[in-house]
Amino acid sequence: MLQIFENYLRNIKGYSERTSSEYLKDLHGFARWIKHYYPSVRWSTLEREHIDAYITARASANIAPATTNRELAAISALYRYFQREGLTDRNPAKYMSRRKTPKNIPSTIPTEDLKQAYEHAFGLVKVWIGLLATTGMRISEMQLLKWEDIDFAHNLIEIKGKGKKERIVHTTSEALEQLRDLKSRCCVSGFIFGHYGQREMRYQIFKALQPFSKAKQLSPHAIRHTFATNLATNGVNVTTIASILGHNHIETTQKYIDLSQARREVANRYSII
Repeated sequence: MLQIFENYLRNIKGYSERTSSEYLKDLHGFARWIKHYYPSVRWSTLEREHIDAYITARASANIAPATTNRELAAISALYRYFQREGLTDRNPAKYMSRRKTPKNIPSTIPTEDLKQAYEHAFGLVKVWIGLLATTGMRISEMQLLKWEDIDFAHNLIEIKGKGKKERIVHTTSEALEQLRDLKSRCCVSGFIFGHYGQREMRYQIFKALQPFSKAKQLSPHAIRHTFATNLATNGVNVTTIASILGHNHIETTQKYIDLSQARREVANRYSII
């Protein structure tokens, strides 16, 4: 049943391999816990009280609230799938109160560090960093790029985002020049980076960033955070940023606005000139 659900997440909902795998991992963990403490309970007989007990147990074990909230999201998504397939008419995880999580500040990379890494990178890694830093796309989205998604004449890229939602973003002439050079040396159809897995791409990007930055995170998503924060710092409104990043909810984007405002306040308060 869970394997079929995973296929649904990937092929129908358009979730990335990483997200769908995390959902399945969370559901298997939850199922093991239920089997241990409530051996007679099945998915068809699970009640809200069982989920409440699980949340309490996770809190007692000092599991991070964000982890528990992700697990609750996975359980709720599974029951929505059951409802869609006509297997049940209820969702015991619906309207569950999520655990409060500390307000996380997005991990960013100093702009100068990112520029240095880009200038010293070469080959595909330079292309990857350039695309990430000028569009804010996710690495999973970059991996799905095809040549027909690139409009070299107008510096535009069509991105297939989460849930198969498409958006068009601008990039720089320099970033596309790197792509144009790559296109002249390889195939001109299909996925541009289809031969590379996300793990390898992440590692190569990390290796390129490492000599130039001591930022806490040196990852593609940190580059995305940096891109978004720079937009907010330069006055781009939250709706526009959400559209560029492919966010479904403005609340997801608001953290970049909050961070940019905090940085302005610190600069104004402690500036030496």
